[in-house]
Amino acid sequence: MRPIRLEIKGFTAFRDPQTIAFEGLDLFAISGPTGSGKTSILDAITYALFGTIERVGRQAGQFVSQGQVRMAVCFDFAVDGERYRVTRSTPAKGATKILLERWDGGWSQAGEGADKVATANELIKRAVGLDYDAFTRTVLLPQGRFAEFLVGDAKERRAILTDLLGLELFERLGRRAGDVKREGDAEVRAMTSLLETEYAGVTPDQVAEAEVLAKAAAQREEALAAAETEVRAVAERWADAARAIADLRACERDLREAERVAASVAEALEDVAAHAAAVDAEVVDRTRSVTAGEKAAAKAAAAVLKAETSWGRPVDLAALLAKAEACVGAREGLAEAEADLARAAAALPALEAAETEAAGAAGVALAGAEAAISALAAAEEAVEVARHANLVAAVRSGVREGEDCPVCGAKIATLPKVQKAASLERATAGLEKARAAAERARVDLAEAERGRDRASEEVRVATAEATRCAKAADRARAEVERLEGALAAALGAKLPADPVATIGERLARLEELTAAELDAREAADDARRALVEAERARDALGADLAEARGRLASLSVSGLLERARGLAEGVDGAPAPLTGDENAGRLSAAAAALAGTLDRAAGVLLATADARGADEGAVAREAAAPLEGLVDVDLRNAGVAEVVELAASARTAAARETATAADRATRSREKLANAEAIVEQVAEHRARAAVFDALAKELRQDRLIAFLQVEALQLLAAAGSARLSGLSQGRYRLEFDEDEFFVVDTWNGEERRSARTLSGGETFLASLALALALSEQVRALAVTERARLDSLFLDEGFGTLDPESLETVVEAIEQLGGDGRIVGVITHVQELAIRLPARIEVEKSPRGSTLRVVAEGDGAGSPTSASSP
Repeated sequence: MRPIRLEIKGFTAFRDPQTIAFEGLDLFAISGPTGSGKTSILDAITYALFGTIERVGRQAGQFVSQGQVRMAVCFDFAVDGERYRVTRSTPAKGATKILLERWDGGWSQAGEGADKVATANELIKRAVGLDYDAFTRTVLLPQGRFAEFLVGDAKERRAILTDLLGLELFERLGRRAGDVKREGDAEVRAMTSLLETEYAGVTPDQVAEAEVLAKAAAQREEALAAAETEVRAVAERWADAARAIADLRACERDLREAERVAASVAEALEDVAAHAAAVDAEVVDRTRSVTAGEKAAAKAAAAVLKAETSWGRPVDLAALLAKAEACVGAREGLAEAEADLARAAAALPALEAAETEAAGAAGVALAGAEAAISALAAAEEAVEVARHANLVAAVRSGVREGEDCPVCGAKIATLPKVQKAASLERATAGLEKARAAAERARVDLAEAERGRDRASEEVRVATAEATRCAKAADRARAEVERLEGALAAALGAKLPADPVATIGERLARLEELTAAELDAREAADDARRALVEAERARDALGADLAEARGRLASLSVSGLLERARGLAEGVDGAPAPLTGDENAGRLSAAAAALAGTLDRAAGVLLATADARGADEGAVAREAAAPLEGLVDVDLRNAGVAEVVELAASARTAAARETATAADRATRSREKLANAEAIVEQVAEHRARAAVFDALAKELRQDRLIAFLQVEALQLLAAAGSARLSGLSQGRYRLEFDEDEFFVVDTWNGEERRSARTLSGGETFLASLALALALSEQVRALAVTERARLDSLFLDEGFGTLDPESLETVVEAIEQLGGDGRIVGVITHVQELAIRLPARIEVEKSPRGSTLRVVAEGDGAGSPTSASSP
């Protein structure tokens, strides 16, 4: 993960929007006074990515700036060439909002659910390749957690390595191997069940028994075929006599069929006649409904067209509504900016007056100080005069006029007048008072000058704030004018008092009209469908009538009755033919009369056939003789045709039994072969399952993954040991043993002790060495391309280092720059900050902290600004 741009607003010390563009920053410091918000920059990154802040966990609402209703962080970052933007905001009280976007020529939502906190958190975790705990131990090392990878819980350290190095790949492989093993076991169970059920009892003896049964069935089929030949020979003699009977019976059947058809047509036509009137009335009613529905739909469509012509389409109104809502927000922003400007302007006169007053007080204090200094000089001179007088008195004591002066050796002509000792005491007391007065005047002057300087600084800050507020108000006013102009172009020169409500009402009305049009069209469609159904019902009745007429016409009644009269006497003649203009009722009556005529003719033919077939019994018994012993049926009362049919069916059944027995024998042979193949497959699946079971066991957490974790920790200890040796001037090196880091003290007889026993400064150096080693070695150790530590942020303990250790640490950090990785160091140690090529300076102000980037060779630096994607 490589940061690109960070924008903060309402986040602890950063009340106003602040932006950091990380592009071009490889190695830099984040510096500023205590409490200015240096650590809050890293808190903003973890909040944006994971919704978690180290000091408060997920209670992010505690970080909303005083007086603000919400905090927001927008963070752009890149992972393996993919660029993302996460925007997360939290009110002082309420739910967090989030949006994860991906850059693809433009920002777009990074998948379904990227605007929901839980889903977006998971998408970010997959993109970054780290969860919060791993991130704060390998990329961003906040205060208090700097040493956790060194001396923290071993289980958590291994979990971080699993996530960081992609070792979950082996966990997935182990699970897949277990799945394959279970699938193999399932196949074995299924095949074993198949052998125990479908292939149960399939043996070579069963196959042999099936082949014997198939041979016996073939022999019985041959015997029945011979008997059928004899039966048919007897039946042939009966054929001539039976043909006449067959003709009678055939004609009788045809008459019965025709009678059945005529009766069915009569019944159907009676039903058609019963429903015809109701169906015609329903068609008329449905036609009126269609006409009314089409008129209503046309009226609703005209209303929609009129509304869209006047107000625009729904999409146009939606876009206009967005502009109106933006205008309301812009107006609120303008009001807030103008209020800020008014407050700043109102505060300025009082501050300027206070500055003038403080300057006057400083002038008075200066005059008092000068007077006190003059009084002190006079008092010092008075003391000197009194001291001289006392010396003269001392010298004069015991000296007379005319003697040599003990000071200069000249003859004393006249002795000087002696001053009293009390004059020196009074002068000394006066000097002490003058000194005390001068000291008080100096203190008063210093305090007055400080007050004057404070007042001047407050005036300067207030003036700058007023200028900033004026610019913000101008920008907000321009935005309001732009949006109001766009709204006026769409709503008219005179904007309504509440354009959002006006547009919303239009949009709602248009939606109502559109819904009404849709309902009208659906009602018209329903009416048309109902009309179509009614017409179909009417057409169906007409079709039924035509079908009935056609069925009657297709009976060929005249020819059938003429045929019946040729076979037997007493058959009625054909009825009068249909004229074609009968309605359903008359046609039903004609069909019923025809059915009666056909029924009477069939009765005559049946009686004639029964009379002629009286001699069939003797012939039938002769025909049945060849079947004795081959079929188990009583044929004493059977007719010749029945005997022939029985012989044919018995021979056919025998043929089926023969085919079935042969097929059973073939399938038995095939099932035996299949069972043997399944046994071989069971053995193969069991062997494969055993292989994948062994593989799953080797890929378990406590085997291969544990081995790779220990190997990685050993390599990290070796790389960290080289780093620590350099940082400690060769005194310490790292070792990893029994799931714990140890430090070897080469200056103390190679003494080895747990890293948990190190002092604060020693722990810092060892933790820094391990962090640098992890940052450098993770790409070589990872089994996937996901783990790429392109960034490292340090927020810990530089102020506890002595100058020599600090110099060593700075040199080690400087070596990290220039290899395509971002390294940021939070520190209030100025010597460290100015050594790095660039720094982000955090400055306090009454309004809140501000940020600016100072690059190597810059002067005062420049405020940070947003960068385009």
